[in-house]
Amino acid sequence: MGVLGTVRSELIKVKHTSFGVIHLCVPVLGALLFIVYYVLYGNTADYKKLKMILELTATIFPLLISVVVSLNVLLEEKASHFQILLGVPNRYKVVLIKLAVLYGAGITALFCLFLVFLLGVHFLRIDDTIQLSMLVKAAAGMAFCNLIIYALHLFLSFRFGLGISLFWGVFESLQCILYSNIELKGIGRYIPFAWSMNWVHDVMNNVLSIHGTEWIGIAVLTIGGVLLTLLWFSHWEGRKNYE
Repeated sequence: MGVLGTVRSELIKVKHTSFGVIHLCVPVLGALLFIVYYVLYGNTADYKKLKMILELTATIFPLLISVVVSLNVLLEEKASHFQILLGVPNRYKVVLIKLAVLYGAGITALFCLFLVFLLGVHFLRIDDTIQLSMLVKAAAGMAFCNLIIYALHLFLSFRFGLGISLFWGVFESLQCILYSNIELKGIGRYIPFAWSMNWVHDVMNNVLSIHGTEWIGIAVLTIGGVLLTLLWFSHWEGRKNYE
């Protein structure tokens, strides 16, 4: 099966599930909440309001990723107990496409969130309070930082099941709440689920260039993490009871 065929297969699997609803309704509802927040707190400094919505987005996404990835893997298990996946030669390619579909849907939802938000504030004629370049830069960075989270939860869901992945998603979100109130330094900045929050803070404080070397290292770690995930899948034998 070619790449397009595999992508089509992944999309068909989730056709009659909550996959589409999650990726459409959650961003729209989130954007509406952000718009209401901007209206109700009109007297609050624009910087603080933008920082608030970016930090909230960075906090919620790990939990949403854990839910989406876990449900997708659970669907794979219920359909065939992983037998089809395990029987495919070079199955890491299939897993890579699964990761790409999940990640692509998540990033589309992320940008949908901010697009609806921008359309809303434009309609209300308060878009002059939004620093668009800063918002776009923050969203792009969060999109990249979430790649390692998708790969991690794909591994956790296949290896340990839905429960561990969801638990870790909650833990990640709680950690993000903690990191929203403190500034990580040194080795602490390399904690994977802190990357989005660190990126938001660096963008808001205009210090990306100061931490440029660290972000290059994080980019290398992200690519390495994805490659390790694919390597594990290429040698994965599945759960003992998949037969």
